[in-house]
Amino acid sequence: MADNIDGQASSDEARLQRKHHWSIWLSRFALFLGVSVIGIAVIGAVGAGERWWGQGAGIQALVTAFFLALAVIVFAIAILFYYRKQGARIFWVSISALILAAGYVGYIGLQIPKATANPLHDVSTNLTNPPRFATLEARADNLKDIPGKEDPKYRGMDALERWRAIHGELYPDLRTLHVFQPVGLAIQRAEVIARENEWEIAMADPINGRLEATDTVALQQFKDDIIVRAIPDSDGAGSLIDIRSVSRYGQSDLGVNAGRVREFSAQLLEQLGGEMMPSLTEGQAAPEE
Repeated sequence: MADNIDGQASSDEARLQRKHHWSIWLSRFALFLGVSVIGIAVIGAVGAGERWWGQGAGIQALVTAFFLALAVIVFAIAILFYYRKQGARIFWVSISALILAAGYVGYIGLQIPKATANPLHDVSTNLTNPPRFATLEARADNLKDIPGKEDPKYRGMDALERWRAIHGELYPDLRTLHVFQPVGLAIQRAEVIARENEWEIAMADPINGRLEATDTVALQQFKDDIIVRAIPDSDGAGSLIDIRSVSRYGQSDLGVNAGRVREFSAQLLEQLGGEMMPSLTEGQAAPEE
């Protein structure tokens, strides 16, 4: 009888040791996967930014990391539940893996509403006659694949008409600026502000009232091209300024272009003095070059 009891005790102890051994390695593996989630996302973004591979590959890395993070969350929770009596060390290692994965999923989750709310990549203060790039080259597919094609609300509209309709709904506050300075001075000041914002200037032409520049955003270093156009107002003493910001890659810009135009408009009005033009009413012409 004593031998049976001792044998049973030894067997139970060996089973507990094996369980503890597996709990250590599985929790470590979960942490390794959690760290890998962040590593894949960062390396993918940095590699795309450094042009080691394309922007598409960088975005695919972010997507891969997202699904891996979901798997890590499930895995870490299972470890926490199954090995809940294996001690604080197992608990904290698994919790660390869970925090890393859940943090990344949460970050990506915050971007999804931004993408949904900002389906355009081309933003302008003038929809009737948006400024046109001369030095920088507009992307080949610009204003060709505009969302809403299947939406009854936009039935019968071509891509350009859908862009104008959606843009007007999303960004009614983006309008032509009327500043109290002549064209040349307005463009000179716009160039100063652009350089302060660390934009790369492609062309600045105060005489003809044009500025073109490129801004680089995010770890993945997405390139957005901006054009500022100034024309004389009705009496020639002031200027009418339009701003356009276009992403080189992707459909949604997460609201970056609209935010840039708003900020730049505010900076121009603060330094030059002026006001936003009122919203155009039906039949009212927009400022033209």
